[in-house]
Amino acid sequence: MTKLVALSAAGLTAVSLAACSSGGPSGSGSGSDNGDNTAAAEQTNAAVAATNPDLKGPAPAVTGAKKGGTLYIDDSSNPPTMDPAGIYYIDSNAFASQYLYRTLTQYKIVKGKPVLVPDLAEGVGTPSADGLTWTFKIKKGLKYSDGSPVKIEDFVYGMERSFAKESVALNGTDYQRQYLVGGKDYKGPYKQPKAKFKGVTTKGDDTLVFHLVKKVPSFNYFASFPEFTPVPKAKDTKTDYQKHPVTTGPYKVNSYNVGSKLLLSRNKYWEPKTDPVRNAYPDKIQINLAITDLASQQRVLANSGVGANTVNIGAIDSSLASKVTGAQKNQFAIGPSSCEFYVNMNVNEIPLNVRKAIGYAYPWDQIRKAGGLSKLNYQPATTYAAPSLQGFKKYTPLPYATGQGSGDTAKAKAMLQKAGKVGFQLSYYYRSDKPNVVAANNARKAALTKAGFKIKDIPVSSAEYTKKIADPKAPVNMMQGTPGWCYDWPTGDSVYPVLFSGEGIPDGTTVGQFKNAAVNAEMDKIGKMDPAKAAPEWAKLDQEIMTKYVPGLPDYYSMNTATFGKNVKNVGLNPIISMPSLAQLWVSN
Repeated sequence: MTKLVALSAAGLTAVSLAACSSGGPSGSGSGSDNGDNTAAAEQTNAAVAATNPDLKGPAPAVTGAKKGGTLYIDDSSNPPTMDPAGIYYIDSNAFASQYLYRTLTQYKIVKGKPVLVPDLAEGVGTPSADGLTWTFKIKKGLKYSDGSPVKIEDFVYGMERSFAKESVALNGTDYQRQYLVGGKDYKGPYKQPKAKFKGVTTKGDDTLVFHLVKKVPSFNYFASFPEFTPVPKAKDTKTDYQKHPVTTGPYKVNSYNVGSKLLLSRNKYWEPKTDPVRNAYPDKIQINLAITDLASQQRVLANSGVGANTVNIGAIDSSLASKVTGAQKNQFAIGPSSCEFYVNMNVNEIPLNVRKAIGYAYPWDQIRKAGGLSKLNYQPATTYAAPSLQGFKKYTPLPYATGQGSGDTAKAKAMLQKAGKVGFQLSYYYRSDKPNVVAANNARKAALTKAGFKIKDIPVSSAEYTKKIADPKAPVNMMQGTPGWCYDWPTGDSVYPVLFSGEGIPDGTTVGQFKNAAVNAEMDKIGKMDPAKAAPEWAKLDQEIMTKYVPGLPDYYSMNTATFGKNVKNVGLNPIISMPSLAQLWVSN
């Protein structure tokens, strides 16, 4: 969860989770620092699919950790919602899954690798022989943050809310619509209050049964998403629910100023003995949204005021690279990520030969340098999937999709002249209140103009940017939809169908609004395979889409980084959520 924040290397855009943190592509920057990307080699072997269905709570204590104090988390993005039905950004997903909303399954990081384990369920789910049902038995004695009991029907209602695309689930995942019986037609409990959704049923007071339209071997990985958290119907306040939810995790929401600040305090009804994943050391947690990464990271590294108790989850600014690789390397963490960024091109409005011309002209190096993207934060991308995905296979980069270099404007202009497309207009949004984004856009615009394009760059504020690019009917033809993707689990079925099936076009979670019947048929075929057998087939499909269709240009594979104050302890990076394992952090003062 795309789909998970989109961790932005230069804070230029926002990425659907798996979605993704709300961050950005090379409207970012290549950085002029000389930092060595020491974790780059780990990208190819970071993710290992494994389960431990017998793991019990409580989570082991962190050596030396103590309870108390306030932890501050600085996030440059502005996730569109904190409602569990609509969460599909890496940052909002991480805050939700680590602190607020427990789900059926969850990940435990063991020696840097994600292992699927039980959360609210006993075990990690059981598929039927034909793979068309998955059964989960729920743990007993669970309570919400208001002291009321968790009931089996609350899980059903929580899933039903995730179909309310006109409301609480506006930017949420589409897996449930693709996987569950009745999902294609069901509109959620607000539009269809009397409808009986057939995709999930109950047995007794402790068992959930999910009914699938096709075999999905990785369905129990999907069950770690916020859509699988229980929501009591009587407590549902629709779009206001995110401000005062009832939670099952170790913290509850004190207040939520949308786009600004989220304040959390302890949930006294959380029962650690049922939770094998989470610790809860800080008394309070303050999450600051839409901050400026450079100012935050400077404050953190200076240990100035609350900076000493702060972790910044953004990509390190290139101007600070020498500090975090030198004298203050103990205040910086780097590791593999699940995320990649793209430059989207609407396939319905930009012809294939023009899309390739954009690729030849694209000034990767100039954009990254202008945007301040440190070399610690990225590797140039040449595929649609991150290298840490199972079965990843690098192929010879296509000449129009190299992910690096200064661009060949002469080649691009010659292609436009041959096609009779000189003066073709490219339109896109950019965040005009971020100086580094403005600088990156100037570099982009200069090169594309030189190549013979007419550029209509539309300035918008950071507060409105995420929703603007998610609107499939927006008056733009480029950099629209998800600007990047962080796989939701480490198999190809959480990457390619989401980005390229066309199902997510209404929600702005596709690359280039691409939809192709032949490609969809191939994805359906691969998706029914055992994950190990499917892995090389997904890799072949990656190359096919890049060669035949080019709905987007691969920008870069982002690295997982964090900068933290001297009092923030146990900063271990989580390759699934592409940020620190937040539930294990503690503060020493």
